[in-house]
Amino acid sequence: MTSTTIAELPWWDLAEVADHDAAIFGPTAWTLGYYWSVKAQNGTIMLAARAASADDSDADSTASGEDATASAGELAGWIVMSGAGAEADVMTIATTEAARGQGIGRALLRAGIDWAKDRGAEVVHLEVDERNTAALEMYAAFGFEEWGRRPDYYPGAAGILMRLRIGD
Repeated sequence: MTSTTIAELPWWDLAEVADHDAAIFGPTAWTLGYYWSVKAQNGTIMLAARAASADDSDADSTASGEDATASAGELAGWIVMSGAGAEADVMTIATTEAARGQGIGRALLRAGIDWAKDRGAEVVHLEVDERNTAALEMYAAFGFEEWGRRPDYYPGAAGILMRLRIGD
């Protein structure tokens, strides 16, 4: 039996995330240097989901902190959020191939939205490749609405701009 823990991503796991990012997003992936730059910014958080066997960890899905337990288990996904004032952004979110279809993306997005609410955000923004139907369906299920498009934002595809009002 496995459990999933979501915790703040410690700096020592940035290279692992950047490697997975490159495998998932190819030419649009964030570099390790960019992850470091974002990690250093005020008003951002990086959360990672890790799958661990129940025998290996007694942590639950609300664990947090930058300690060795944040790196325990197999990386299943991550989200990077930024926030300032009444607005927050999903900067990136991904699940590894092995973790897809298990609710990891939903759990990460919920954690990111909760972080934004705790900071006083009233709206969360994101953009997504118009071809990413799984992500579009997840965002719609959360109540995100399309409000614009960026033509050719991704190689061969538009970026769909979406927002979720959380301050109501």
